[in-house]
Amino acid sequence: GPAGMVGGQAIDLGSVARKLDREALELMHRHKTGALIEASVRLGALASGRADDTSLAALQQYAQAIGLAFQVQDDILDVESDTATLGKHQGADIARDKPTYPSLLGMDAAKAYAVELRDLALHALQPFGASADPLRELARFIVERRS
Repeated sequence: GPAGMVGGQAIDLGSVARKLDREALELMHRHKTGALIEASVRLGALASGRADDTSLAALQQYAQAIGLAFQVQDDILDVESDTATLGKHQGADIARDKPTYPSLLGMDAAKAYAVELRDLALHALQPFGASADPLRELARFIVERRS
């Protein structure tokens, strides 16, 4: 609804040819990509039948971090990758004058931010030990992917 994914999409549509600050850009992405990833992680935990409030809170931190990291990396790839590798038109965000992390922070800072988010996600998984290794691999993949 308007407080979730629809609201994020509304921010996205309204931000074309406008400069968003970092807070607004993150709000938009947390409500779009981030909301889908959070729901997936939370539903998986609930389906396990072993999720308590502490583990759900840790998994929420993880999901929020990888959701945002996914979008930061997507923005980076839109600049650095090519159309064949991406599977979509390279430079589409720039062509549509959409706000992105590289345009807001600069490429080096955007890359550093993606790594920072990955590290936050990995830290959130500490209480789970080796059982969370697949989630750790997912966090690493999100930041290291090339498409």
